Amino acid sequence: MISCGLLLLSALSQAGEVLESHIAYEDGHYLISLTMKIEAGLDKVYTSLTDFNHLTRLNNNIKLSRLLQSKDKQHLVQIEAEGCVWIFCRRVRQLQRVTEMGHGYIQAVDLPDKSDMEYGRILWHIVEQDGFTIISYRADFVPAFFVPPLIGPYLLKGRLLAAGKKTIHGIEQLVRVKQQI
Repeated sequence: MISCGLLLLSALSQAGEVLESHIAYEDGHYLISLTMKIEAGLDKVYTSLTDFNHLTRLNNNIKLSRLLQSKDKQHLVQIEAEGCVWIFCRRVRQLQRVTEMGHGYIQAVDLPDKSDMEYGRILWHIVEQDGFTIISYRADFVPAFFVPPLIGPYLLKGRLLAAGKKTIHGIEQLVRVKQQI
């Protein structure tokens, strides 16, 4: 969902404010933490994140998003994203078990046998605070594809953080467009 281990990038210049951002590479794991405050209603943000057939609207690096199965608050979501790190470009496939956990929490877990990730977990938390919506994104993943040693993790870290920011800004833009309609 919501993920693509996030092969995304860029940033929107207007309203949203990044409150905290951090990325680390430890023992083969990429760890991402991003918190942002946006001017959008909590319900609309939540709906954008759970519109599994249209996640491409949140980030143009997501080329495909498809809800394959849904039962109650458990969903099986297929995602394909494209991205480049330096001269290395890749289309990444992910099959995720997404769980709406309640209280604004959404968890996505990659199914490694059907994904290009050896391991992947994402936790979103969406909450209203002082008339704004606070979006927290935490991810931990290990790619199952080649990342060039030494320089690869360094380049990928920057790309992934930018990707997370791009997705959150995409949510804000999408919600704004819907409010104007």
